[in-house]
Order: sequence, then structure tokens, then C-alpha cells
Amino acid sequence: MAARTKTATPGHSAVIRAVKLNNHKLGASAAHTWRTMPVPHADKDRTHLNEDWRPVSSPKALRTAIRERLELADNVTADSVLAIEYVVSGPHEAFAEQGGSVEWRSYFCDALAFLEARHGAENIAAVNVQLDELTPHLVVYAVPLVDYPATTRTRNVILGKQGDEWIRGPKAFDIPARTALSATHFMGCRDQLRELQSSFAEEVAIPHGLSRGLRHSAATHVTTKAYHQALARGLAENLSLSPDDLARQGLLWGKESPEKHAARVTDFVVEHYAPTVARAATAGIERRRADEMAETARRTEAALNEERTAHQQARERLRGLIGGLSGEEITKIKGFANKCRRLRREAEEARKLEEQQREEEAQAERERMENDRAAQLRRLTPEALARLEKGERVKAWRFAIARDDLGETLEAWLDSDLFEMDGILSSRGRALIEREAPRPTERHTTQEQTPATPGAGMPTRSPFER
Repeated sequence: MAARTKTATPGHSAVIRAVKLNNHKLGASAAHTWRTMPVPHADKDRTHLNEDWRPVSSPKALRTAIRERLELADNVTADSVLAIEYVVSGPHEAFAEQGGSVEWRSYFCDALAFLEARHGAENIAAVNVQLDELTPHLVVYAVPLVDYPATTRTRNVILGKQGDEWIRGPKAFDIPARTALSATHFMGCRDQLRELQSSFAEEVAIPHGLSRGLRHSAATHVTTKAYHQALARGLAENLSLSPDDLARQGLLWGKESPEKHAARVTDFVVEHYAPTVARAATAGIERRRADEMAETARRTEAALNEERTAHQQARERLRGLIGGLSGEEITKIKGFANKCRRLRREAEEARKLEEQQREEEAQAERERMENDRAAQLRRLTPEALARLEKGERVKAWRFAIARDDLGETLEAWLDSDLFEMDGILSSRGRALIEREAPRPTERHTTQEQTPATPGAGMPTRSPFER
């Protein structure tokens, strides 16, 4: 952005307005921007002067450009905000064409650079400069994509079983980098909109001789449609003469029919009194603006009073602490306060270090336990795995999948044909277990039965027990 040092003109406030556009609102906005719908306040003879600063010059092209950017996002839904429409302008009389100091091209170039820095130039789908209206303004469509870097999230999960107790503890999960569609990231609350106004004024408006709008303003945007509706309503209600009104005096103007006379008088009234009627018709809007300015003043005064009260309370507290003390005593108090802050800071650092050491010890213990389990599983033959209870078998299988160093063990289990996916027994595995199961007739052959000894490789307990 070019560096400028112009002084802001009093009363000439910059205009930057941001509107969220979903799929439905996007169509209406694009039709207005590229004049594919009637725009009464736009001069058709000047529409050719409008400029596109991106290779997008129609509503269809805008949707295509936005759709290409949305392919990067992983959270687009039917009701998502697809774009943010920014409108940048200023007071009519502030522009050079009307005797002001603002050069619209330079002003809009800096405004676009500001929005590119805010969203990324690649996410600016379309830029249109409109010069066919009374005041030049810039329209920018930004796709609100946000790049989130890869990170690690810690969750409290079940780590295993020790004896009859399940062991829980923190486990880190890697969250991959992602791109999301999020208008809320840019304009999710009032403070963000205020920051937009402030930063735009500081970086763009003030260097061009414009100022920031009022803080704590209660003013609301009056749409062009609402303004023209009020104007048309005032003209329709005040500028007409019916032939019936003139017919009663027809004897005075016998050479002119009532219809012709009504049309002539109406034209005369429109020519001479239309400005007065227009001002009267829009008086309601002006009254609303006056009320909003009064509310703005009230809010500003309330904010100032709140700050004044807080400042006074801080002064009183300070006076209660050091009132009547000598300079030497105040210096001692400051030294004691600094010592307390230092001790508190050191205690906080020690606490964080102790927590970090405990977490590292706990992590080392978890890794040791998992390595012990991995060593047990490496010695576990496919037949021994098949003899485990289903829950223990599935747990062992999933544990082996999660460990890179158990790849060969997992392959040996799979090559045995005793298992399907996730440790479920195959038909061959079930047949193995059925063959080894004791038969009912054998259990009562003698009164004293020798306990069966485990087969080769058969574990006497779960590999997840310590």
C-alpha cells in the first residue's frame, strides 16, 4: 500500500461494509453487481465505465470462481456462507470528481490490497468497480477459507488393563492440516467488525484523507431499495391531479380538456416541487438517522463514564495503599511488590516444570507398558492368539495394527489362515478351537481329573495383563 500522509477531512468517513452471502443471497448480489437485474439508481449510459479487476464479469463466472475455491474446504454444507461481500466507498463529495481529495482508483487499489492481506489474494474471487452510480464504490467477493496447521490433541483414553482394572491416561492424537470454510473466523462477533473498521481506517482510509466512522455507533445501513421506495411513495402520494378535480372548474378553461389540463399541471408540479416532495418523503429515514446518532452519543457517553469510573476507583485504591507515605517508603513497597511478582513467577515456572516432568514420566511409563505388551505379542503364535477370549484377541490384533514394529507378527497371524479381519476367527480357526475343546464324556470318566496343560505357545494369561 502506498504511504500517504493526508489529513482526514472532518465529516468524511470511510465506508467499508461486510455482508455474509449464502447460496441464495449470492445470486441477488451478483445480479446487482453486474447489472443483470434492473438497478434504478444506476445510469445505464455509464455502466460501460465499470471495471472488473479479476477475470470474473458475470454472476455465472462468480459462482464458478467460488466453486473452485470451495473444493479446498472439507466442511461445505447447503446453508454455508459461501462468500463475504465487501463494499468500499466514501461520501460523494469526498471524491476528486466532486471537488474532494480522494482519487477513487488509488483508494480502491489500497482497499483491495487490505482485503487481500486479510483473506489471501487467491481467495478474492471477484472485484468490481462501479462508476455508474452517484458515488464510486468497490465491490469485493472473498471466499472465507481458513488454513488450520497440523496440530496434536491430547485426550484421556483407555490405555490397557492391569489385573482387573482398566488403565486410563492421556494419549496424543495427530490432527492433520486442513482448510475450512469459516465466515465466523472473520466476522463472528461485533468486536471483529469494530476491528475491521479501525484497521481499515488506519491502513487505508486515513492515508487517503478519510476518517473512521463513529465508534459505538447505533446507525444501521439504509439500503438503496428502501430509500428509493420512500422517494417513489412520496412522489406518488403528492404529485398528481385527477381530471375530476378539474372538471368542476371546466367552464373556466373550455378550450382544454380536463385530461390535458391535469397532465400539464402535474408536469409543472413535478418540475418545480419534486425536490421538496422528495425531501419530505425521505424525512422518516432522516429522523431515524437522527435517532441513531443520538443513541450513538448516548453509548459513547456511557462508555466514557465507565472508563472514568474505573479510573477513579483505581486512583482511590492506589491512594489507600500509598497515601501519606514518604518517597523512600514507596520505593520499599515497590521493591517488595517486585519481589512478590518474581517469587510468584518463579513458583509458576516451577509448577509448570514439575507438571512437565510428571507428564514425561507418565508418558515414559505408558511407552514402557506398551513396549512390554508388544514384546509379549511377538512371542504369541497364531494358535495361541486363537485360543484367547474374543475380546482379548481383538484388542491384541488392533494393538498390533497400531504398532509399526509388529508388522511381521501381524503378517504371521494373517498367513496362518486362522483369522479374518480384526482378529475374528476364520472357519479354520474355529475348527482348531473346537478340536481342542474337551468333550463332555471325558469330563466324568474318573473322579480325579488332571487339569489340561496349555498347548505349545498357548499363553496362561492375556498379553495385556502385567
